Amino acid sequence: MRDPIAAIIAAESSALGQPLPLETLCTAVQRVAIFTEAFLPKVDGVSRTALLTIRHLQRSGRQLLVFAPHPAPEQIEGTPICSVPSLWLPSYPETRVALLWLPILERLRHFQPDLIHLFSPFTLGMLGMLGGAALRVPVVANYQTDLPGYAHSYGAPHFAPLFKAILRFIHNGCTLTLAPTSVVLAQLRAWRFKRLRLWGRGVDTTRFTPTRRSAAWQARLRDARSQARGIALYVGRMAREKHLETLSALARDPSIALTLIGDGEHLPQVRQALCTNGGTAHFIGHLLGDDLADAYAAADVFVFPAVRETFGQVILEAMASGLPVIAADQGGSAALVRHGETGFLVPAHDATAFHERTCQLLADSTLRARMSAAARAYAERQSWSAVMHTLESYYAEATQLQRRLVRMRRC
Repeated sequence: MRDPIAAIIAAESSALGQPLPLETLCTAVQRVAIFTEAFLPKVDGVSRTALLTIRHLQRSGRQLLVFAPHPAPEQIEGTPICSVPSLWLPSYPETRVALLWLPILERLRHFQPDLIHLFSPFTLGMLGMLGGAALRVPVVANYQTDLPGYAHSYGAPHFAPLFKAILRFIHNGCTLTLAPTSVVLAQLRAWRFKRLRLWGRGVDTTRFTPTRRSAAWQARLRDARSQARGIALYVGRMAREKHLETLSALARDPSIALTLIGDGEHLPQVRQALCTNGGTAHFIGHLLGDDLADAYAAADVFVFPAVRETFGQVILEAMASGLPVIAADQGGSAALVRHGETGFLVPAHDATAFHERTCQLLADSTLRARMSAAARAYAERQSWSAVMHTLESYYAEATQLQRRLVRMRRC
């Protein structure tokens, strides 16, 4: 059997396309230390973005050292991964929280990076930020996880102000903070985060394409629900903050074949919400690579009820596959879906609105075709190559800002 981590790396790496030309690279940055709060074998937005950045930097000839919570692979294509002791959360066992492990700082000092890149920094990222200050090297941080929002989703809203304060301390101690959408950037600005820049995400439009649509995969997604007018698809983790119970009205409608792809600690609760009281939702489990692309292309609409997303990579994949998207009108989703053009934005947690918009799209083939074409056209403008080109410019800017800061301190 193929190594599952190797399969993930192969599936994700193909999205990068051709390496960037040498003249577009930031030549001042040759050694990069990466701190990521989530990494393989967990697959989510943080680990996927970290992996793609690692692969980009490897292909451009950089020397890398990666710090990630245990358990993590020992290496990625020859790059060593420092697996940091971590704890798991009782209500969220997929997530590991790295300990404040001080030997990291000595390992970092010995590596002598030109730049440090933090992915969704919290405990591990705090050490990366402090290490950057001690070594006087630029630190670039991605804001990718809405921890204050998660506090509300998990019934602990009193922790939201504390999380906000911790994140502001970490990010304002960095040279630049990269926000994934304009919506998130505006939110961070309101929270008094400094030195913000916009850094989006890309999608592999060669792999994710409507041309993969097949009768075989349509049948697999329908799962014998022959009376259904069409297929509504969700892809993502089965987690509490995704609010998948909002799809309950779709699950109970026999004219809609609701199918969910993914896995996670909240799967039993999601099954209970969508497969009882007349619900007929079908669960396929985790898919990768071509199988995932085939599944997207076989659906008719994409539904995404999460309200705490900072981006929503699966939305871009669905759009590249020609699917109109129905998403909650909060968070990063609101920045990706153009209401009435590439899909619909509906009020958060509104099961009726999700159901009505899904029925509208499945009943109107002309509207669905128009939105499908618009969604595909939007996705075609979002390449990972362009995303990494922008990242190189931020590395150059962070390096210049750090040099300026060092000169000011010397004066």
